[in-house]
Amino acid sequence: MGTALWDLYENQKVKGLIGAMRQTLAKIEKSGQADSMWFNAMGEMAQLEKNYTIAIRFFKQAYSDKPRPEYELNLGNALFYYGDFSGAKRVLSGYWEKYPEDIHGLVNLANCHIHLKELEKAKQLCRQGLEGRIVKVPLWNCLGQVAYLEGDFSKAWDYFNQAYSEAPDSVDALFNRANMAYQLDRGDEALRDFAQCLRKDENYEAALLNSAIIRLERGEWAEGKICVQKALCINPSSVEANHILGRLHLSMNEFRSARDVFRTTLRLEPAHAPSMLALAKLHLQEAEIEDAGLLLKQILSKKQLHGEERLATLTLMMELGQHQLCIQYINRLSEADISFDLMKIRVFSQWKIGNIQEAINEIEGLLHKQGESASTLTLLGRMLSQSGADSLAEARYKKALELDPASQSAACELARLNLSRGEGGKAVEILERLLKLNPNDPDCLYNLACCHAKNNNFDDSLYNLKKALENGFQDLDKISADEDLNGIRQFEEFNQLAGLSGSS
Repeated sequence: MGTALWDLYENQKVKGLIGAMRQTLAKIEKSGQADSMWFNAMGEMAQLEKNYTIAIRFFKQAYSDKPRPEYELNLGNALFYYGDFSGAKRVLSGYWEKYPEDIHGLVNLANCHIHLKELEKAKQLCRQGLEGRIVKVPLWNCLGQVAYLEGDFSKAWDYFNQAYSEAPDSVDALFNRANMAYQLDRGDEALRDFAQCLRKDENYEAALLNSAIIRLERGEWAEGKICVQKALCINPSSVEANHILGRLHLSMNEFRSARDVFRTTLRLEPAHAPSMLALAKLHLQEAEIEDAGLLLKQILSKKQLHGEERLATLTLMMELGQHQLCIQYINRLSEADISFDLMKIRVFSQWKIGNIQEAINEIEGLLHKQGESASTLTLLGRMLSQSGADSLAEARYKKALELDPASQSAACELARLNLSRGEGGKAVEILERLLKLNPNDPDCLYNLACCHAKNNNFDDSLYNLKKALENGFQDLDKISADEDLNGIRQFEEFNQLAGLSGSS
């Protein structure tokens, strides 16, 4: 009877009949055969159900009763999936020393080293394996993963390509090669490889989602929708698929649909920060300030917030005018978590709430610590100018333009400063130098129109204002209220330009 039950169990295991497997194991236990083999089977069952703590307990019991190699390997794998990479490394190191020809033990041990950031150890293991007669493909894949983590996408592509060349039936190697092609900006190759993955396995959800992301970034939104909708047919509860669909709706200006999809995403995962950010932006777009603020505060309350999400959230909080909250949040972070961009947000927020001297002191410290950049020097210049130190501000703007002659903000601020001192000719020279680098810059053209109007060069002012509007300048309120343009308001052409811009 015992042999028959185990044969039945193995048959059910091949077919993936988990419920039937559980019933058979219960019968085996009642028949008094709860030995090491039974403990191992219970561990496998728990691992299938992703209950790794129970799996670990059963595998330990199985190995304690009978130290068979497969039980030791199962224990190491369960520890790995549980996230105990150090524990898994200890078990798998012992296993590999005893069974150095087993590719599974070697690759799993190498993966432990990868998760522990011990990349040289992982490479050493893989190279040892490549010297032997064991299967090479998993080792090429592992080396590709190491190269990817080291930022060498070209080398990673080579490794994944070698793995796929040696085993064309390896969908994972093909998928990895596609991802590396994407990282190398070889989008057409990536899409071809993902399509090939789907020909091999039409339910390869990750290949569909990555294809959708490429389509999204290339502006091929209809094709992206097809990919993500197929992924949602496979897995309707996929948070990632729903979020990508929301982004596609946004790109197509389908704002109501985007809002609905992001809300669906948040029902699936209430703390999904990217969808919360996207929804907050939609609320801001619709002037739903309170709703946007609530979402952003929820994001900031998360214990684990990634750097880019944190930066994007605080940037939106600044748009809401929540400068004091931004300062308080950044001040609570550890020094290691305060990036250069977060320091700039704190500086800007200090400036906005009127703590100008504190902001100046901090940005001077930033320049000393991080080195000078055009954007930071320009920000410091604005603060100095606001505090009445125009000569110091001018020096910062000039230095910014030395570092980056194409810095629009530095050039416009320096031109404004010269114009306020009655040195209109200098202001025009600065902006014309900038315009040579970017002839269609609408903001530069607009500022040049203002300078010419102040200098009584009315024809030049009207010409540049027209060019600014043709190239996308859209701030109609600014045109109506800007005192620098008073000199050309009496001209019919000015009114025609304002009328044209208003009708667009």
